[in-house]
Amino acid sequence: MKKWQKVAVSAVTILSIAALATGCSAGKKKGNTTENKGAVQVSFSWWGNDDRHKATQDMITNFEKDHKDISVKGEPSGFGDLDQVFTTRYAGNTLADVTTLLYSWVPQFGQNGGFYDLNKIKSLDLSTYNKDFLKFGQVDGKQVAVPYGENTLVMYVNKTAYEKNGIDAASLKTWDDYATAAKKLPEGSFMIASPTWRFPVTVWLQQKTGKTEFNAKGDLNWSEQDYLDGMTWYKKMADARVFVSRKDYLENVGTEPVSLATNKKWLNGEYGGGIGWNAGITSDYQSLKAVGSELVIVDYPIAEGGKKVNLLSKPSMLFGVKKNEKNPEQVGTFLNDFLNGEKANEILGLSRGIPASSAAVKSLTKSGKLTGFMKDGYDYGQKAVKMNETPFYEDGSLTTIYTTEIEAVELGKTDLKTAAKNVFTKTKDQAAKLAKDYKLK
Repeated sequence: MKKWQKVAVSAVTILSIAALATGCSAGKKKGNTTENKGAVQVSFSWWGNDDRHKATQDMITNFEKDHKDISVKGEPSGFGDLDQVFTTRYAGNTLADVTTLLYSWVPQFGQNGGFYDLNKIKSLDLSTYNKDFLKFGQVDGKQVAVPYGENTLVMYVNKTAYEKNGIDAASLKTWDDYATAAKKLPEGSFMIASPTWRFPVTVWLQQKTGKTEFNAKGDLNWSEQDYLDGMTWYKKMADARVFVSRKDYLENVGTEPVSLATNKKWLNGEYGGGIGWNAGITSDYQSLKAVGSELVIVDYPIAEGGKKVNLLSKPSMLFGVKKNEKNPEQVGTFLNDFLNGEKANEILGLSRGIPASSAAVKSLTKSGKLTGFMKDGYDYGQKAVKMNETPFYEDGSLTTIYTTEIEAVELGKTDLKTAAKNVFTKTKDQAAKLAKDYKLK
């Protein structure tokens, strides 16, 4: 096994190898936390780490104390094989009453009554959500899912490591500023680590063109020249050590977009910052805090010629109710407490990032859970100009196209012009297939 493969397995906090199916959940944890005799049983499936599992089980225990007529069977799991397991359970009609969903599953499986219409559940209050944000969970005019929190792509840097190398993070405003500052770094160090080169290039092109990569129907918005411009810019920044080179990333992290929280180069400041979804960066912050380093949110640079920051935005996760639900009001009572309950959110804390429910945010602020670095990331995401991507933006087939081509360029196996042509052609063809699969047209 190669070195980077070992690191990827040991450092993984997302895409960990664990089964999601009932009976194969992480740590073989049992569902019910109390025995409510004669109560209607509601099942709830989710994925995550041990901290999330414990917080959720504690919330369930508290809920059952206040609702003797409802018992909740928890179905926790790790992050592995999410698509395969969900598809299997959906096809076999064995989904939990309340199921955690990826954004991409909503249009794929929400067609033709694929999930229960949440608007029909009287015990579920969705007035605590922004109406436009709720659209992420709508299909054919029905509210088939409720998005938990908004995920915005943000940039953050290790202020301590920067200062150690004579760099003032607050003075960096443009990408050229970062390239100049990178000259102060020792060999093997980089300014920013991105799990995929696609993130910075996507934002850069959104800033330059004012358009998302795909339109609402899934058609490609960008030209071959756009991709060439974006990839040329990225290669320039990677050569200047603004971004971690693909070669270094493969050797020290691996092939998967895993969290950097336990990575040696992250902990010792050789990877001086990151680009990531603001709902999932807590572990990066906490790991650096543990070694005496300070992570801070910084303004995302705007591409030369661009007018707005135009960051990526998507739901962090969503919750759906199975289509043939027999106890919708009891399910709604549990889901409503999970999303809006004051005590529930005090217990859940930031185990799933920051929720979008105004009631939940109020509870987290009151209890002091929403503060410091996470609040900074949340506030930045709230005020930033954002662009909503298509549900299939993060489809693995598209990521593979990008990764293959940029690796070929960095390893000297092809040139930028050829790589850009391949990305444009293959992405256009694959997007057409995905738009059909996702029933966007």
